[in-house]
Amino acid sequence: MTREELISYLTSRKKYLETIILSCQKKLEKAPEGHILASRCHGRTQYYFYNNYKEKRTYLSDILLAGRLISRDYHLKLLPSAENELRAITRFLNAISAAPIEEIYQRIPAVKRELIEPLCVDDETFAQQWASEKYTALDMQTGEEYTSNDSRHYRSKSELLIANALNDAGVPFRYECQLNLKGYGTVYPDFTVLNKRTRQVFYHEHLGMMEDSNYVFKNLQKINAYQKNGIMQGKQLILTYESENVRFDLNVINRIIEEFYL
Repeated sequence: MTREELISYLTSRKKYLETIILSCQKKLEKAPEGHILASRCHGRTQYYFYNNYKEKRTYLSDILLAGRLISRDYHLKLLPSAENELRAITRFLNAISAAPIEEIYQRIPAVKRELIEPLCVDDETFAQQWASEKYTALDMQTGEEYTSNDSRHYRSKSELLIANALNDAGVPFRYECQLNLKGYGTVYPDFTVLNKRTRQVFYHEHLGMMEDSNYVFKNLQKINAYQKNGIMQGKQLILTYESENVRFDLNVINRIIEEFYL
């Protein structure tokens, strides 16, 4: 959960608690005094009325009154709990309303920032640093590549279209970045993608030859290896498909970008 999502959730929770507290207060104003002890005897529920624990219990046959008294006890327990949570959330929201600590580094003059190794940076700086890191990729033979709108090379037209879509959306990624899977070996996911907002890394494999049974078998083994290493399909592992009879669909890629990468 990002900082913004946390603030949004707590703000919504605060409004919800305020509504609950107001409702409890109104119900308690109209509630009768007293408490109920309930027990089951011979398959029937019996209710006994009392004002305090030292007082003798009196059998109560009025089910409606018993319900109002039991509801009163519920509201008496609910009210202080809701009030305590509301106070805690209010204190937290007041404290976090200041500027995020990630912005402090950017507020320091550039000539001074050169001598600082920041402990935390804003999302954009983090993404830039991540994108600039060197990584081991697969070699590519000259002549087999397709060139994207950022002058990088890709093995297939579909991967080129995915890369262009990521670039257009401002999503940082690495192409065929080396990844070691325990119990399987080294793989090179088509795209290693960073969500700038959450800083989560995704592995996007585009399976473009699904009509080839050997290709499918090898990729099923690789997908299982991902998941055995905790990289679960639909969470960190994103799969797209294509075959001779099922064409590449850019709309699907754009939906994935919106759902996972932004």
